[in-house]
Amino acid sequence: MSLITKKCCSVEELDKEFSKKISVVRCCLELRNMGTEDAESFKSLQMDVRELRGKFKEMKDLIKIGWEDVSKLENLLKKLEKLNQRINHMEENFPEVLKPTVTEKLEKTQKEVTSGAAKPEVIKENPVASKCNKTFTKMKLVTIQEFESVPKYMKGRLKYEQINKFVNEFNSALDEKYKFLSIPRKELKPSQLKVWQNLKSQENAESKGLFFCTEADLKTYGKIKLDKTALNILTILRHCGKVKEIRGPGPINRYTVV
Repeated sequence: MSLITKKCCSVEELDKEFSKKISVVRCCLELRNMGTEDAESFKSLQMDVRELRGKFKEMKDLIKIGWEDVSKLENLLKKLEKLNQRINHMEENFPEVLKPTVTEKLEKTQKEVTSGAAKPEVIKENPVASKCNKTFTKMKLVTIQEFESVPKYMKGRLKYEQINKFVNEFNSALDEKYKFLSIPRKELKPSQLKVWQNLKSQENAESKGLFFCTEADLKTYGKIKLDKTALNILTILRHCGKVKEIRGPGPINRYTVV
């Protein structure tokens, strides 16, 4: 028995199977008699299809590269956003003591660019400043490296900006105190002379030649209250070598700039 008769169980199925075979044979005969032009058209279509497939693959590769570029740009955008946040944070917490210096330099540069040449600056002598020309050492700002070196138990929840804000306030109090002390005694009023003498009485042999503020000085000239937070900051400043404490005689504590 042939393969067809094995597959077919009835005469109807056998008829259908032979009809299919005959249809295929007829189609082959028609294609056999097809003209040369039609064959060339099929070949041309086949080449076009292959070319389109190649272009489609190229487009898929380009889209894949494009998605990779988009992913890289998204990562770069995230980094830029973080950097922008850090810059904004630095601008908001920029130490006050440095702002005037930066502003003055920028203004001076702008004037030089506008005029085309820098003109020599004429400094007028201030008669009061000539009498009170005593300079004093200011406390230096804490660097990020110094702050990070402070033990965690000492820092607690204190932030870097809080430390330098206190340093600026301390320097302001120091500035006001020693400006007052630099005024000649003969120019002081009786009430001022009493304050001047009280400030001078704070000095001792150990503090000679040093610049310091007491708790009372910080309250009077810097509006600083030595609460728990302020005392913790002073501990950190001692750890960073910015200030040292000179005690006595009596209950007086001197916070001296190193």
